[in-house]
Amino acid sequence: MTVFKELSRRNVFRVAVAYAIGAWFIAQIADLVLNNIGAPDWVIQALFLLLVIGFIAALIISWAYEITPEGIKRERDVIREDSITRQTARKLDYITLAAALGVAFIFAWQQISGEQPVAASKLATFIPGTAGDSVAGMARLGAQSIAVLPFANRSNRDEDLFFTDGIHDDLLTQLAKIKDLKVISRTSVMQYRDTEKRIPQIAEELGVATVLEGGVQRAGHRIRINAQLIDAATDQHLWAETFDREMTIDNLFDIQTEITRQIVTAVKGQLTTEEQAAFAVAPTQSLAAYDAYLRARNLLSSSGYNLDKYKAAQPYAEQAVALDPNFALAQLQLGEINAQVIWIGYDVTLQRRQAARDALNKAAAILSPDSPELLAAQGEFLYRIEQDYPAALNAFLKSHAAMPGNADVLQKIGLTQRRLGLWEESIASLLQSADIDPANASTMSTAAGTLAMMQQWSRLEELLLRARERFRDDTDLDSIAAMVPLWSRGDVAAARELYASVRPNVGFNFINVTSEIPWFERDFAGVIESLGQPEVRQYLSLAGLAGYRDLLLAMAYRHLGETDRAGRLLEDVVRQLAVIDRSRPGPLVAQELATLSLALALQGEKTRAITIAEEATKIGSVQNDKVDAPRHLQNLCMVLALTGERDRALEILAQQIDKPVGSTRWELTLDPRWDFFRDDPRFNDLIRPLPLLE
Repeated sequence: MTVFKELSRRNVFRVAVAYAIGAWFIAQIADLVLNNIGAPDWVIQALFLLLVIGFIAALIISWAYEITPEGIKRERDVIREDSITRQTARKLDYITLAAALGVAFIFAWQQISGEQPVAASKLATFIPGTAGDSVAGMARLGAQSIAVLPFANRSNRDEDLFFTDGIHDDLLTQLAKIKDLKVISRTSVMQYRDTEKRIPQIAEELGVATVLEGGVQRAGHRIRINAQLIDAATDQHLWAETFDREMTIDNLFDIQTEITRQIVTAVKGQLTTEEQAAFAVAPTQSLAAYDAYLRARNLLSSSGYNLDKYKAAQPYAEQAVALDPNFALAQLQLGEINAQVIWIGYDVTLQRRQAARDALNKAAAILSPDSPELLAAQGEFLYRIEQDYPAALNAFLKSHAAMPGNADVLQKIGLTQRRLGLWEESIASLLQSADIDPANASTMSTAAGTLAMMQQWSRLEELLLRARERFRDDTDLDSIAAMVPLWSRGDVAAARELYASVRPNVGFNFINVTSEIPWFERDFAGVIESLGQPEVRQYLSLAGLAGYRDLLLAMAYRHLGETDRAGRLLEDVVRQLAVIDRSRPGPLVAQELATLSLALALQGEKTRAITIAEEATKIGSVQNDKVDAPRHLQNLCMVLALTGERDRALEILAQQIDKPVGSTRWELTLDPRWDFFRDDPRFNDLIRPLPLLE
């Protein structure tokens, strides 16, 4: 008897087929269940490995053993005439048929729902030779991630670079809408423009399995875009194509959609019906409007959070909507510019607020209500203009559901969550954003700042250790790191030593550490000097913090004994804030009220100071803000203590100390601005650092 016939007689082939179909069925169910409960990747991988091992074991057992009426026996011990392999074969056929029907049901469901057989592709990675060499066959375990490198500007004209980057950005936006696809964000890939690094090295640094590179050339009325998708593991092309077409809006977006389709086919599977529908319509039919929109977006994409880029981008955004009022994305862009200018404090007029609202409403009249871009813009408006953080979070979460690969939306979710006091959720969202935008130092510094607000010192130091290794000389991270020794253990000397290497920058974290360390060193001349630094002056001016610098100067001069000079500065503060426009955004109004109240308290005007300090804490958009509210309560606490209302002050302080965004014990112990309270033993007992209590 031949080996083939013997394999057939012993039902080895039937066992193989039945097991393969059953394993596929189990893998699909397991993948669905484990994904839904958020199980880590290693669980499903381990299951697949066990199924492969089980396959080999099943073949060996079916060859070496046989089922008999007396039980399982070794095949060589069974008399051929007593063998019941034919009956066993029929049972295996029934089992195989039942499993096949289950497979058919799952397959039909996947086709209807648009889901892809991910589990099967993962299982194939453990079975050599099953993946194949086709593009579709390359959807292997861990391959659902991509970095799109900056496109080369093949026009050889520097002025065309904004257009090339615009095509690149549009492609990233499309890919960010694909579910279950990890897409590295723009900030992280832009560092590889004109790089000499090899694709495998880039992929390893960004944590992806595939990389797309290409170039854009426009000449007259023609556009040429070439793209190639590369498997990072083998450095081989999975797909490559050159598109040479007439320069029209429809052609541009057709090319982008085709590139997206090829990427998804290679690393994940076919686009769903919903995903294809999202790419079907070009945002404008005006090339000139699209050109202006890309110029504005290029400026907005520049690094740093500063007023200059918003002022530079505004004329281009206005030009885009003037050329095509129905260009919804340009309307959203203009709305974003207006909202950011208000938030920064440069222009908080009613006209600017109305301009932001009008742009958003015009876009909303054009786009679908569930457009992820519209939802993100609505979230921005609710956050920056209305300070309605619950509604903003709802809008951002909906945008994220439709555009899961957008790191910017995830960062906004994290910022909004901390405003609502959802501290752990905020950290999780920020770290998720950092995962798809690993070169964005801003996200990591925001996460670090959030841990500082939470007073989670050990976690903060761990994060800073990793983040500062990745982002050397980042001002925000270095500034936060310099304050940690002071906040956590009262080590002022260590804070000063770390500050010595911080690069000057017009940003909150640098301004904070620059002006705060001299206070804790009791170097009041140093405080005055720090407030004269160009970066500090510029920040306080742009932030719209009227009177705040003069207030700090007055407090420093009081400690130096120059009471007359301090008194004149306090009079200037009260004069500057004699009329506060309460129609502006709540945070700005609350800050000015807090500044005014403290100046009045230092002047001895008890009743007015307390009334204004209390008003700052009761502004609707601030009262429930878990970031700003504690700061204004602390201001009220100091005003109450300065004006003799110590019992109320101690009551507030007891509720705030060691709480998120509240005062730390070491700050209260070392800060000379609280010296006036140190004659009260209740204050000293309350603030004593925990190590000193033991």
